[in-house]
Amino acid sequence: MQTLFQKHARKLSTVIIVLLFSTCLWQLATAGWIQGKAIVAQQLLDYSWEKTLNSSSNDKTPTDHKPWPWADTWPVAKLIVPGHNIEQIILAGDGGNSLAFAPGYSFAGAAPNTSGTTMISAHRDTHFNFLKEVKINELLILQTTKETITYRIVDLQIVDSKSYTLQADTEKQNLVLVTCYPFDSFSSSGSSRYLVFATRTSLTKTL
Repeated sequence: MQTLFQKHARKLSTVIIVLLFSTCLWQLATAGWIQGKAIVAQQLLDYSWEKTLNSSSNDKTPTDHKPWPWADTWPVAKLIVPGHNIEQIILAGDGGNSLAFAPGYSFAGAAPNTSGTTMISAHRDTHFNFLKEVKINELLILQTTKETITYRIVDLQIVDSKSYTLQADTEKQNLVLVTCYPFDSFSSSGSSRYLVFATRTSLTKTL
């Protein structure tokens, strides 16, 4: 006959297994929701970006077309990475409201095709997960409403955001892509950042 201790131990083991299984399901569902939201958002953003390009071709000043009525951000550019089959709409601002749906352009940086550093950020587990695969000398293309700018990757760095200060080169037109690091970490509270530096190589008119 089983002792009282053995019965309680078996019940406790069952409870632990159920809790672990439920936790795993919750994590998978959360990850699926994040990935799904990112995919759906990009479809709406693609449509919004096309409307923005069409308005800029007809008007002197392009109209900001919000991807959904309650959005407090709007598409400002499109990032293309030919070597990795990446095409992503870039939203205005790099706060949480933008990064939840797409990469975000920092207003603190330089505007594309102006002297200085243009900075774009995104989450490591969605839009900028591909950065772990990019290499020096690969091309990055940034399409705005007026120009299509080609950059070449010149450096890859891992920095501590608590102590690192980005040095803006005011004589060149640079682009830096920023995401959290390491890519496979379960925690999002770390201070490490992965930076991809690129310098402009060519410029063509978008329209």
